[in-house]
Order: sequence, then C-alpha cells, then structure tokens
Amino acid sequence: MIAKNKGCLCENLATVWLQEQGYYVFKGSQTHCAIDLIAVDPKTLEHKFFDVKMLGKRKDGSIIARSPRIKDKRIHILSVDLINKKCRIVPKRKAKWS
Repeated sequence: MIAKNKGCLCENLATVWLQEQGYYVFKGSQTHCAIDLIAVDPKTLEHKFFDVKMLGKRKDGSIIARSPRIKDKRIHILSVDLINKKCRIVPKRKAKWS
C-alpha cells in the first residue's frame, strides 16, 4: 500500500473510532497541518486536537514512539494499528519542551 493511502486510512479509522466514542469529529482541510482531527464532546463542548500516527514496530516487536509535528501540550497523539484495526490515545509523557 502507498504511504499516502496508509495515512488516509489511519485518519479514517481514527475518525470512526472517535465517533464510536461519542465525539463529533472534524477533519483538517490542509494536507500538511499539525492537527489532523478535532474531536468535540457534544455534552460538554470540550474539544481535543489530534495528530494521527500509524503504529510502528521494530523488528523485535517493540513500539516506536511517535511525537507530534509541533510541540504543543494541547495536541494528543492518536495511534492507529492498521493490522488489528485498533486505535488508542497515547498517554502524555512528562517531557519538557522548550
């Protein structure tokens, strides 16, 4: 599969997963943007910004850590496993960005 198609598939799977979690989901209109998806809780109107990343694994099976395109505490990483068709929000690390 072409890398661009993998990225589009990841974003679509992430959109469906967030909708199943009860969020309203809005996709970015720019191709090279730090925010891929915006999810809004319909009850509280709380919003979250997501940078969607495909789950990467090394040859030994360990997971490759992904970082957001820009260093902003408000952006969450949403990791998509294309093989198992599963999504998860990656917990924030306690790294300090300058």
